[in-house]
Amino acid sequence: STVGKSLQWLRENRGFGVSEVARAIRMTSATYSKIERDQREASFIMMYRLCAFYEISMHEFADMLSSAELGRSDLSTIRVLRKRQEKSS
Repeated sequence: STVGKSLQWLRENRGFGVSEVARAIRMTSATYSKIERDQREASFIMMYRLCAFYEISMHEFADMLSSAELGRSDLSTIRVLRKRQEKSS
């Protein structure tokens, strides 16, 4: 799964609307929607806030992602998550 699809799944699974999540992490709804649609990358700080909001660790979030997504070298957030995952293995 991609970062955006994983975030969308978390949001829908927990029963939140886009605007609720965006407000909680101090982001506009439009920007957050782009992240869920994989049209924009979430910064590491945004991912940290999202994981805190959903009460999951960054490692747990990384486990939700496909190996292809974790292998993408163009996503800086993924590089950080991958490094964290490698350290805990």
